[in-house]
Amino acid sequence: MITPIERPDDRTLVLERVLDAPRTAVWRCWSEPDLLMRWHCPKPWQVTAAEMDLRPGGRFNTVMEGSDGERIENTGSFLQVEPGRHLTFTDAYSEGFVPSGSHFMTGFVTLEEAGEGRTRMSWGARHPSVETTRQHLEMGFEAGWNAATDQLEELAASLPRPLGADPLFRAKARTCLFLPHGALEAAEFYCGLLPDSGIDQVYRPDPNGPPLVVEFTLAGTPYMAMNGAPPSAPSHAVSISILTEDQGETDRLWHALCADGGEGGKCGWLRDRFGLHWQIVPKALPRLMHAGDPQAAGRVSAALMAMGKIDIAGLEAAFEASGSQTA
Repeated sequence: MITPIERPDDRTLVLERVLDAPRTAVWRCWSEPDLLMRWHCPKPWQVTAAEMDLRPGGRFNTVMEGSDGERIENTGSFLQVEPGRHLTFTDAYSEGFVPSGSHFMTGFVTLEEAGEGRTRMSWGARHPSVETTRQHLEMGFEAGWNAATDQLEELAASLPRPLGADPLFRAKARTCLFLPHGALEAAEFYCGLLPDSGIDQVYRPDPNGPPLVVEFTLAGTPYMAMNGAPPSAPSHAVSISILTEDQGETDRLWHALCADGGEGGKCGWLRDRFGLHWQIVPKALPRLMHAGDPQAAGRVSAALMAMGKIDIAGLEAAFEASGSQTA
């Protein structure tokens, strides 16, 4: 299929596609040299060699050969590496950020969950000049990168699932969220809130029916969501606790999880619209509670008891207050 390219400016070309393959498999095709060689240039051209060191400054070298004996050696390095999600690479530098003396483009790829085990891929190139951009277009950027993406999609979809023949339950231990319905909707919503998150597998007993089990990763931690729970009142017995970096992240998660029928509680607790309980806890709270001052910790605890969404400034003010003051 040919998807039209996007041109956000006169030096940048971007191809955005939704691939019918899981993000973990697409990432493997970008990050493992033996897999990259199988798709990275459109046929009849082939990648005959690839070297990759996935770190900023690490090498990214390929050799491409055509059916008539053409040969193109590409020497470059990675600028940004976010495992599973993003790569930026360039031919402006070789390994170790050594200037190459010539520069054709800086490439980038971003992978995002698209639901239903699919991946949204944004693959683009930034060029040093308008003329270089024009040259890249005349070389067949749109058709060539679409063809390569077709090859990538086919390869990623064909990769065997990890950990043997069982396609589900990859983690030895994980938390199961048993919901009356909406397991996939909930998992996709949660994965959109935090980095290092994504849908891993979706299982449908009937291929044309609703999901039964959804495996997903939330902030690096494995979870499973399952449909079919009997009606029951929400319980605080199990909750998901998220440690936030600052007030901005605290506010963002609190408001997102309380939206559309969720409800805030006391001391950083809330219930989301799916009925699950969360604790949104800034890192400042354990830092202040364990600062070695029992009286200050008591004032912080008292201030916490009066809060719904945790306010870091309020905790710090209580910590700094004199012992005669109340929090």
